[in-house]
Amino acid sequence: MTSEARENGLSSTPLTWLYVPGDRPARVEKALAAGADVVLVDLEDAVAPDGKEYARAAVVELLSTPVPVPVHVRVNHLDGPWGAQERKRPLSGCHTCRASGCRSRGARRTCGARRSPAAGRR
Repeated sequence: MTSEARENGLSSTPLTWLYVPGDRPARVEKALAAGADVVLVDLEDAVAPDGKEYARAAVVELLSTPVPVPVHVRVNHLDGPWGAQERKRPLSGCHTCRASGCRSRGARRTCGARRSPAAGRR
């Protein structure tokens, strides 16, 4: 839904989503200004292993200030090599955290606490 549609009360369901790699802050800023209903910052598939720490730091910095649209963050696989970090240091300020897989019991508990209604559907 565009901001015009939102102002006219046509729908509260987000219609436009922009997916952006978390290690590209300039692209994230551009996405936030583009008029989408939601910006989804990807820390998982869109970021190479050597860029994971930088991407997470960039997202933390982004979320420390008000943003014009909801920001969802796709975190790293909770059973993978960066999963412990995702559990220990949850991202504050994001509208929703999305996990890319919750296979272990511990990961499912973590996902369940943060899962959006559409998460987990296939």
